[in-house]
Amino acid sequence: MARRPAPAAAADPRSRGSGRRAWIGAVLVGAIALAASANSLHNRLVWDDAVTLSRMLVVFRSAGDVLAPPHDIPEYSPDYYRPLVFASYLLDRAIGGDDPFGFHLTVVLAHVATTILVYALALQLFGAAPSLLGSSGRQRVLAALAAGALFAVHPIHTESVAWSAGRTDVFATGFMVAALWVHGWARSSWGGSILSGALTAAALGAKEAAVSLYPLMLLRDVTMPPERTRTMADWMRAYAGSLLAGIVYLLLRRNALGEVVGTAATPLQASMRSPLEVLGAVGVYVGKLLWPARLNAYIDHIDTDPVAIALCTVLVVALVAAAWRWWSARSDGLPLFAVGWIVLTLLPSLSILWKLPDAPIAERYLYLPSVGCCLLAGDGFGRLWARASVPVVRWALGFGLTAVLLAAGVQTVQRNRVWHDDIALFEDTEAKSRESGAPACTLGNAYLEAGRVADAKAAFERALQRRCSPRVRQTAYSNLGKLAKNTGDLDGAQRLYESALQANPDAPDTLFNLGNLLLYKGRLSPAAAQAALPYFARAQTLNPYDADVEAAVAQCLSILGQSGLAAQHAQRAIELGARGPALAIARRIVGGTGS
Repeated sequence: MARRPAPAAAADPRSRGSGRRAWIGAVLVGAIALAASANSLHNRLVWDDAVTLSRMLVVFRSAGDVLAPPHDIPEYSPDYYRPLVFASYLLDRAIGGDDPFGFHLTVVLAHVATTILVYALALQLFGAAPSLLGSSGRQRVLAALAAGALFAVHPIHTESVAWSAGRTDVFATGFMVAALWVHGWARSSWGGSILSGALTAAALGAKEAAVSLYPLMLLRDVTMPPERTRTMADWMRAYAGSLLAGIVYLLLRRNALGEVVGTAATPLQASMRSPLEVLGAVGVYVGKLLWPARLNAYIDHIDTDPVAIALCTVLVVALVAAAWRWWSARSDGLPLFAVGWIVLTLLPSLSILWKLPDAPIAERYLYLPSVGCCLLAGDGFGRLWARASVPVVRWALGFGLTAVLLAAGVQTVQRNRVWHDDIALFEDTEAKSRESGAPACTLGNAYLEAGRVADAKAAFERALQRRCSPRVRQTAYSNLGKLAKNTGDLDGAQRLYESALQANPDAPDTLFNLGNLLLYKGRLSPAAAQAALPYFARAQTLNPYDADVEAAVAQCLSILGQSGLAAQHAQRAIELGARGPALAIARRIVGGTGS
């Protein structure tokens, strides 16, 4: 069968979405996204945010550090190379200090921008869709509005938008959609190729999963080709910018990590996950896209029940059906592109099945695949609207869409409140967890910070009764040790700290706590300093950017009479931003007044 190229958007004036309506649509979906996300602006910094701000950002001293981060960043995966994300954190801090509002504002505005870009991409794609070519520009704008508005309020986005650290997925998605949009309207232009390449570089700099942009570009060009047949030179020009961006990214990544792929924190072991679990994980993801109920920030179990397997089967069948439809008609490629988007962007997230066995599924990884789901929904709405000849049917379609959007928006607003603070988040998370003790342990940390000592102790004890990774077990024992120390049970505290180190010998916080206990248990004597110093030194090796550890090392050295070396470590503690007692100790030693 001869191939019938789909008409390009520029070939039909109506594909522009009738000008003014298209702009109004962009403003409308942006406003919807802002309204659904606005209450997250008052959220506090939760979960890993404190680690990012207090331990990771202190490492970065210049733009060069952003492009080539040091290899010993505390609690940072060696697989990650995300310079754009760290640059955004540094900019947030430079503008607003440590105020959580600024960090959340960046993510909310990025979500609003991404929503507008999804609408723009949908409008562009629907302008070339055979099912909508006979419809008016107004109908195409309505279809794009359906896609953009659903993306604006989809509850699965709350983890990415309401959590400051979720910005990686928002940034990557926004730049990927922008790159595809530019690629669509300037596929044979050097200027468009350069701009698309710059956007591709930004997407890659936000998250590694943006590599799926390359097969998506190719899939778009194959399933929805331009009006005229392109020469080899046209193809090279269209992809030159993005390919150059990929090469530069790989070179920068290799320079920063020492290798292109990176070394996973937990080695990949195929034997850890059965094929059934992989299929079940895909089914869980599909289910959350289609019906985002019972959202959970820490999913510790992979469902392999018939429902999960059936949902995975639905995705496979949809992909095969869309491919068969396109292959048969050689003109209707939008469904295949939309389903292909879901599959291609979901695949990278499956790596955590092996890398993070304690939490093998994460809802934030669905922010990017949801674009394909929303495109598919918008396309379906547009097809139904275009075929409806009776006004009452269109009213029913409009009412149904409005009801779905309102329900999703309400759920999103409610879910944003769960991310308000660590106590709210992890009370919700622990109640939904099935196996892991990690949520209870993190909840205990939140209770401890809030001064709810009895609740904290109970939470740590609950955590130890469940399945725990070495790090979680170490954290629970270490915090129970703190509680014992605060009640004056120094011997009990020492035993708990030692239990923590048995679970995880390379835990700088516990090493510091045990060293500090030994130092003050021995009343700052030379013998106590001699016993404590190895723990402080090991903690310093594991985390060379901790001001408290530097001050403790300086204090021990000062007690042992090594004043010159002590002053060096004290000065280092001050440079790292020591506060409170650590700053007082460091200043005394630098000033030569002893320990």
